[in-house]
Amino acid sequence: MLNLRFLFNIILIAFLVFIQVFLFDKLVFEQIAVPYVYILFVLLYPTGKNRFLFLTLCFLLGWGVDIFENTGGIHAFACITVGGLRNGIIRMVSGTKYFEIDEFRFGDFSVMQWLMYTIPMVFFHHFILFFIESLSFTNIDEVLLRTLYCSIFTLIFVYFYLILFRKRAER
Repeated sequence: MLNLRFLFNIILIAFLVFIQVFLFDKLVFEQIAVPYVYILFVLLYPTGKNRFLFLTLCFLLGWGVDIFENTGGIHAFACITVGGLRNGIIRMVSGTKYFEIDEFRFGDFSVMQWLMYTIPMVFFHHFILFFIESLSFTNIDEVLLRTLYCSIFTLIFVYFYLILFRKRAER
């Protein structure tokens, strides 16, 4: 049975892949930083939903970007890894217990909690992405530099989205 919410998530993933590949991949800053805004899906997906479905959607999101960028699965791996760690980070930042995660709402986050949630998630996603891309410790300084620049660039767009669209929806 096709659920309407599932269909909405598939359309959202297709939209995020489309704008990532055809818009944000063209916004290269200093030949090193690209904003990966598709991570918004992983950051903002509701916590009380089916975890297997969430990780499947994370895979589809990363795989969609991998198909267009011809990157061999590194975006899918990074999305699944960060998606798997997401509930633990939310519990740490918000102070909720394991059984309370189903009742958690992102609208309850303060500004500091948003910072403590998004910065490690984006940084870890980008680090996994670039480390697997290089697959070597010999150029770890370049991996960390790209991770830092791309994380800053991505976080600018994430916070821009949160300020413009999330606050309006919560009012």
